[in-house]
Amino acid sequence: MPEFTVSRQIDAPIEKVWEVLDDFGDIASWSPGIKTSALTSVGSVGEGTTRSCDFVGIGAVNERIDTYIPNERMAVNLYETFKLPISGAVADFNLASVDGGTELTIHYSYTLNRLGRVAKGTTGRQMKKGINGLGDNLRAASELIAAG
Repeated sequence: MPEFTVSRQIDAPIEKVWEVLDDFGDIASWSPGIKTSALTSVGSVGEGTTRSCDFVGIGAVNERIDTYIPNERMAVNLYETFKLPISGAVADFNLASVDGGTELTIHYSYTLNRLGRVAKGTTGRQMKKGINGLGDNLRAASELIAAG
C-alpha cells in the first residue's frame, strides 16, 4: 500500500485548525479541489461520522471518521471511491502546538485499483499533489479564521 506524509507549519492556534477540520461536512468551502461536500450521517461530529465529496472533474468519495481526538487527531477513511484510480485511502491528520502555532502532519495511505495500477507513477504524483494542496488549503483557512 503506497503511503507518504506531508507537514505544514500553521500560524494559528491548534483550536482554530481543529475548528476547520471539525466542520467535517463543509470541506468544500475551503478546499477548491472539492466541488461539493455534505454530511451523510446525523448527530455531532465524531468517530463514525460520514460525508460525501465530489471532486472537481475527477470523481467522488464517501468518507468516515475512524479516529477522533479533539485538537489532536482525526483519521478519515475514504471507504468508497467513484471514478478514481484508488479503491480506498486513509488521511490521518495530526496536530501539535508549536511556538504559538500548529504543526500539521497528514499521513496518507491508499490502495490502487486497476486504473491506478496501470498509471502507478502518475497516480502517486497526483495523490501527493492533492494532499499537499489539502495541507496548503487547511493552513490558509485556519490562518484566516485565526486572523478573525
